Amino acid sequence: MNQPESTAETESGSTFLDSIEFLTGEDPNLGSFLLVVGMVTVVFIALFQLTLPTPISFLLTAGVLFVTVLSAIFAVLLDSLGYFEQGTTTSPSDEPRTDAKPWVPVDKVSAPLPPLINFDAELRAYADMYNGDLPAEFDPFIEDYLRLKTNTRNRTTIASDLRADLNPIGALFEDGSEGDRIYEDMSERLFRYIGDKSSHITVDRVTFYDEDGNKTDVETIEDQLGHIELGITNEGEAANVEALVALYDEDGTTISSHSYTAGLVSPGATRDLNADIFVPSDAARASTTIRTTDPGRTDVGV
Repeated sequence: MNQPESTAETESGSTFLDSIEFLTGEDPNLGSFLLVVGMVTVVFIALFQLTLPTPISFLLTAGVLFVTVLSAIFAVLLDSLGYFEQGTTTSPSDEPRTDAKPWVPVDKVSAPLPPLINFDAELRAYADMYNGDLPAEFDPFIEDYLRLKTNTRNRTTIASDLRADLNPIGALFEDGSEGDRIYEDMSERLFRYIGDKSSHITVDRVTFYDEDGNKTDVETIEDQLGHIELGITNEGEAANVEALVALYDEDGTTISSHSYTAGLVSPGATRDLNADIFVPSDAARASTTIRTTDPGRTDVGV
């Protein structure tokens, strides 16, 4: 509701400033304006002091100084309205990009990003599409992405800002295009990162071996001490992880459960976990649950 009023005020101010252009000339500058005022003041004072008698010259000199002060006040007022900056400033979004990789931090040290929210490859692909000159629609995303790279706290909040910043980028591409495919992938990964933390850690491999070291299914290991191998991958932030392996009979009843500690799994790392496991004769199937042991414990079942 306030936007029309703001627009009207801006247009009114612009009209006023345009109307005084005959006094300042085109492309005005505060320094040059004050210099001209000072030069005119000096000329008139010298003229009055050298050509007129004392009482009159003093009165006219005082008048000139009064006009000079008013002119200076007028100049300061115009400067506060931004008049002297017209035609000289350029909107950041209009400035050509000279950095081929604006998403790389310069002033601050970059903190490692987990794979889920590391979009360097995607931004390089977009930059290639535009010959290294990304459109202004990318500016908010890149600004928040730099914040994400240089912070290890509040990353979920920053990731939420990134998701909102993606909307103008998605609007640049037609459905099904390469740019749209990249946009959809980035959007899905941000949703995963912001949402359920348990989805960041996955079990890529669960393999059982019998007591002779032969790879087999769990139901073929009857009343034996078998062996299990797990491959655990972390796509999110670093977390302490433990694996819970449960064995079930044909009715789906839990007959045994085993816990194995994987330790700290870094972002992007895959941890192989090897352990012995006793398999009862009535075991028909197994399930694996990954649990983070950090505060705010979450579980993910496989």
